[in-house]
Amino acid sequence: MEESAFGGTIQLERQIIPTGERIFAQGDNGDCAYILLRGKVTLFHHHEGHRTEVGDISPGEIFGEMAVLDGGNRSASAVTTEESEVALVPYPIFRRKLEGADRFLQALIELFIRNIRNSSRLFLRRPRSFRDHVKQMRVFSWNMRRFAGRMDDPTMADDVLDVLDRLDTVLTDLQNVSDLCPDKRHDLILDEELNGVGFGDVISSEGQRKL
Repeated sequence: MEESAFGGTIQLERQIIPTGERIFAQGDNGDCAYILLRGKVTLFHHHEGHRTEVGDISPGEIFGEMAVLDGGNRSASAVTTEESEVALVPYPIFRRKLEGADRFLQALIELFIRNIRNSSRLFLRRPRSFRDHVKQMRVFSWNMRRFAGRMDDPTMADDVLDVLDRLDTVLTDLQNVSDLCPDKRHDLILDEELNGVGFGDVISSEGQRKL
């Protein structure tokens, strides 16, 4: 298969995978990413004996790229839910393109991947309480503040921060509502866990807009 999406025409290996076959497993080394040409693939995350469906991959989408970009292990398992055809994008191609990118873009990609990996446990547990949802949204807001703090356009950064300030006000109101009307479902995301992704310092600092 010839693929030009990575800047220049290259040959990519193609594979046809039957229904119900596992393409890779959570914890595997990531030596390549995949482009789904046809069929359907579902991603699953395994945690504490429970399997959580993360999402479906549709034709034309790429998956399995995170482990290739940061050299870590697979964060989820990929299984075909119908006969599928995929193209393999080897590790060297990804690294070559990333190393040729702008240094700011490299740092931004690596930051996003690190945050996704560090906070994945916050998003992949079931059941979830009302408070858990609020905590998740606070983490998203925090990550966006980190991004705004690295934007070259100060005006745009301030606009983003203004929106995030309003969002945080709403999240505080939601938190207050949850305290008045406790959810029968217990919290699975503990406040101490947020400190693990550097979040605790942010939500306890009044007036801190940029990170």
